[in-house]
Amino acid sequence: MACQSGEQSSTETGTSNQTAPADSTPERPAGPVRVSLTQAQYDMAEIKLGQPTSRIMHTTLKVNGTLDVPAQNQVSVSVPIGGYIRQIGLEPGMRIRKGQTLVVLENPEYIQLQQDFLDTKAKLEYADLEFARQQELSRDNVSALKIFQQTRANRQSLQAQLAGLSQRLAMLRINPATLTPERLTRTVTIPSPVSGFVTDVPVNNGRFVNPSDVLVQLTDISHMHVRLSVFEKDISRIQRGQTVRFAVGGDAAAADSQFPHRGEIFLIGKSIASDRTIPVLAHPEGYASDYIPGSYVSAQVAVNTQPLSTLPEAALVSYGGNAYIYVLERKQTSPVTYQFQQVGVKTGIRENGYVVVTIPNTIDPAKTPVVVQGAYSLLAKLNNSEEE
Repeated sequence: MACQSGEQSSTETGTSNQTAPADSTPERPAGPVRVSLTQAQYDMAEIKLGQPTSRIMHTTLKVNGTLDVPAQNQVSVSVPIGGYIRQIGLEPGMRIRKGQTLVVLENPEYIQLQQDFLDTKAKLEYADLEFARQQELSRDNVSALKIFQQTRANRQSLQAQLAGLSQRLAMLRINPATLTPERLTRTVTIPSPVSGFVTDVPVNNGRFVNPSDVLVQLTDISHMHVRLSVFEKDISRIQRGQTVRFAVGGDAAAADSQFPHRGEIFLIGKSIASDRTIPVLAHPEGYASDYIPGSYVSAQVAVNTQPLSTLPEAALVSYGGNAYIYVLERKQTSPVTYQFQQVGVKTGIRENGYVVVTIPNTIDPAKTPVVVQGAYSLLAKLNNSEEE
């Protein structure tokens, strides 16, 4: 007989009643579901028997977090000497290259600073000549030592003043080495110190900005990381180098089925937040257009676990939304007939062609061979028998 149903309930055998939609799958009787094959059918189906094997599988730990950038990659641009904004064309979200002009400022103080530099430079040139002359006279005892010392002190003072003015001009991106009276300028340009994106522009054209004011807020996303919040009870399962798969923003709603981005854990925090979570940082692989600092992240961390009982994926069949395997109950010799029982199982991690399975306690896999190849042939035979 191709299909049989015993008197035991499905609860006792660990299988589930199967109720399928009326338009596609016929309803099956309660109790153990069995299917028999002749030797010819057994050979044609290429049935192979085996037992579950113990394998180290990678379990996943679900965590949440945000996309973040380190402090050194968040840049607030300001100026050492204030001025009026004469040109600014920035909007949040714009991509900026390092060295690109962000703002043009104007201030009469810029002219005064350049004038002071040129004036001090001219005085120093004269002081150098006077120092050399007084040094020669002092050597010949023609000039008093006091005059030589005064000349030297004045020269050193002018040198210090010129060095200070040079540094102030350099802070305004004005090159002291090429500054001449013909090249005096009342405006200065503020270039971008990094490549990245504009995240905030708190000023506007025509406004006077002080050195304490932020002109532009930039974010360099070249070293962006994923900041995960891992509960204290799970932190022992986290290690550096583990793989993280994550979804960002809107993709996080479908994160249970798909995590399009990957990363690797590189830092585990040493502080516990008020919600008993510990920060864990991961470097994402490459860059994606949906990487926006502060975005919500849903992630899975691949963590190692103890050896688990697994079967090849070919050993499992799906029917009515449930997973099943087939075990060999008995083999008759005259005529040769193989009788298999369909057993409902719970599945877990799938990795490298194997699936973690939980088999009911009523089945002893060590004594009951499991079909590890050809399971779908048995399901097809079972369905054909029911239709007949």
